Amino acid sequence: MANLDSLVSKPKSVAGWVFGGLSFIPLLGVLFGIIAIIIGAVKKIKGPIFIGIAGILFSVILYGGLFYFGFVAKTGIYADLRVKLTSQIINIDAGKIALYKSQHGKLPTKLSDLYAPSQTNLFYTTDPWATELSYTPKSNGTFELRSAGPDKIINTEDDIMQAFYFF
Repeated sequence: MANLDSLVSKPKSVAGWVFGGLSFIPLLGVLFGIIAIIIGAVKKIKGPIFIGIAGILFSVILYGGLFYFGFVAKTGIYADLRVKLTSQIINIDAGKIALYKSQHGKLPTKLSDLYAPSQTNLFYTTDPWATELSYTPKSNGTFELRSAGPDKIINTEDDIMQAFYFF
């Protein structure tokens, strides 16, 4: 019986492997990965160290990709969604401007006249590219809202613009 026990190797540390597996949980896994690396280093086991590093790299690559495609990329599905979002933002602001006109009898001279944005006063002064919206009131009671678009330069061909007519 003693010979059989000597042939079967028992794992030196299960905790390192468990924390290594948990390191693949996005963001929280970084902490678990560090713990797995420490356990592997202390117990001198390479497996938990490699799994911990792989889990940390998984979080870095995942969040790096989300950041890049969500904020940096100029093409792709997220870029198209920002254009659609800008149209919605312009329509929301147009509704607030129309409400202001009905309450005050005239168009606001600038977007900041609509009061500060809050939970009860929802409107936007910037587009998804973090550039200020251009608001141009006209003397005939109409106005134009314009976003600089992806290139962040106003009055270029990629601008997103809508003109509104209220009587």
